[in-house]
Amino acid sequence: GHKLNGQNYTQWVRSVKIFLQGKGRKGYITGDSECPKKGDANVQKWKLENNQVMSWLLNTMTNEISENFMFYDTAKDIWDAVKEMYSNVDNTSAVFEIKSIFHHLR
Repeated sequence: GHKLNGQNYTQWVRSVKIFLQGKGRKGYITGDSECPKKGDANVQKWKLENNQVMSWLLNTMTNEISENFMFYDTAKDIWDAVKEMYSNVDNTSAVFEIKSIFHHLR
């Protein structure tokens, strides 16, 4: 798969979504799989699966990047923080490339 390196957010997102959908765990990053209320019999199962998804997310990042997200409590928290930090990196690169093309057309 793709390891998030700070420059490939779009590809990483797609790769992770495909993987998680295949494992039936995509809801942990979308928020559809919420933690059951305290005392619910499914709390332990949810925690186990959430930690599994957190591990998968962290293992698909370079070590330098994953260190920034190790102390989040849920996979959704990690997902949202990564999105906030890296989602504009690709757009900035694309805008620069398009501006360069336009500049050369003049």
